[in-house]
Order: sequence, then C-alpha cells, then structure tokens
Amino acid sequence: MAAAAGAWSPFGPRDHPAFVEMMALNIGDSSQVYAAFLVFLDLVEARNWTGMTYKGSKELELVYLQGCPGEEEEVKVVVPLPVHTTISHEGIRRIMECVCNQSKRAFILAIVDSDSTVVYYQLTDGFVVPDPPQVSEDADGKLCKKKRRKFHR
Repeated sequence: MAAAAGAWSPFGPRDHPAFVEMMALNIGDSSQVYAAFLVFLDLVEARNWTGMTYKGSKELELVYLQGCPGEEEEVKVVVPLPVHTTISHEGIRRIMECVCNQSKRAFILAIVDSDSTVVYYQLTDGFVVPDPPQVSEDADGKLCKKKRRKFHR
C-alpha cells in the first residue's frame, strides 16, 4: 500500500490508529478499508468534519463513516469505495437499507482513486429539491448565479 497524504505516521498508514482499528473490524477487503481510511483522513484533516466514527457492515462487507460537516449540521453517512468497485442500483438500495437512518435515506458515496483522489456524490432515495442558487449583481449590473458549496473547507 502507498502512504496516504496527510498520514502523520513515519511508517505509513498501517501504523495509524484509525487504520489499525478499521482493519480490526475484519470487514471487506483491504482495498475498501484503505479507501475508508483515506476518506476518513480527508474529512477530518482537510474538511474539518467533527464527531467522525467508522463502523463495519458485515452484510455489505464494507467500512462506512459517520460525522458532521459543520458545527450545527446533522450527522452524515459516508460510504467509501475504491474506484475499481462496481456497484449496481440494487447495491445502492442495499446500502441505504443497511446504513442509513430510515427516516432520511441518504448517504454520501466517496469514490477513491489509486492516487488518493476522492470524489463525493450525495445519493438520496427519490428526488430532493436543490437549494436555490445565490444571485448577485456584477460590476455591469447583470445578475449572476453562483452555486452553493455543500462541503465546508
């Protein structure tokens, strides 16, 4: 395994306490656990999520994460998967049934590439109306729409 960006251990991720605990869950293959570890580091160290925990699902054979993106936001479920993993609509439905709150069936799918790049997708059960765009005027008096960012840096 390659060393993770931001891992503080001089010996690599294998000595990081979070990675050791994730491996001890004996869930999934080592590439999925390593993807979960990289997402954990990204959310905690780069995106400042709070209250991060990791749990294992024997049924799904994966490690998933829970945490809050901001101080007053609700807990989000993050499911990390290596980029080479194939997932079907039924697989997404099974994830929602197993790891999501039954009142709000939504989770964030984190796809991890071999170079440690992480791409996040928010998946929900059904349609969700998006937040309206922010509208402001530019120097010429024209209205400009700006997209709102969901993740806090």
